[in-house]
Amino acid sequence: MMKAEHRWSLFRVCMAGLAVRGSCWLLLAGALVFAWAAPLLTPWDENPPILQPARAQAAWLYAWLALFTWLPFQAAALGRRLRCEGVLEFFHARGAGPDALCLQLSAAVAVWMLGVMLLACLVCLTVCLPTNPDEARLWLGLVLQQGVLYILVSAPLVLLAAALGTCAGEVIAFLAPVLLLFLGLLAASWLEPLLAGSPSFFHRCTWLVLPHYHLADLSPRLVFKMGPLAHADFLGSLSCLALQGAAISLTGLCVFRTRS
Repeated sequence: MMKAEHRWSLFRVCMAGLAVRGSCWLLLAGALVFAWAAPLLTPWDENPPILQPARAQAAWLYAWLALFTWLPFQAAALGRRLRCEGVLEFFHARGAGPDALCLQLSAAVAVWMLGVMLLACLVCLTVCLPTNPDEARLWLGLVLQQGVLYILVSAPLVLLAAALGTCAGEVIAFLAPVLLLFLGLLAASWLEPLLAGSPSFFHRCTWLVLPHYHLADLSPRLVFKMGPLAHADFLGSLSCLALQGAAISLTGLCVFRTRS
């Protein structure tokens, strides 16, 4: 068993390595710049009230783009590099279990994922916050729901990318979570009429097993200030995404490798 002072030592090593990279800080700075500048490219001057919800939409769009690109790439590259250099095998020999190492490795990347999410929430709760107290209260609930659902989607995908990076090529480790995210977030709206409403039992089962990340995208509600999801609807989305996240996380823990 590892001593207390050595617990989460791999996490600290990974965080130190990521923190010295300029791309990490550019990722966070880009969230603020994108949220501020992107809506200015639209004809907002014709309808100024749409500028605030447009900035909220841009902030979360940036968070999703980061989950499509930088976050899985960094997780996959970090997992592959640590395995090839024997770092994972070294920490495993010191007494750290594979599951703990996988969690520490993915947590180091997840810190930056949380940073992007918190910046999106910050934009929504500062420059985009409605002035009416009742609207502001509903807006706060909606932003919190969006943040929670985003974490349930992104954390398992980051873990999967890091785990696949230790047992497969970097390209495969990057593309696998991106493909899942594409299927669940974008392709779901195209596939639902074909699969969910099909009389075929096979098609309906296929729809059930597909990732349903579209449940985590509350951008339309932000744009039109529709308020938070109803309690039952939010719990349903929360349960679905939590179960899918658990399945993906368990898959990642199973494929994680420490030997170089």
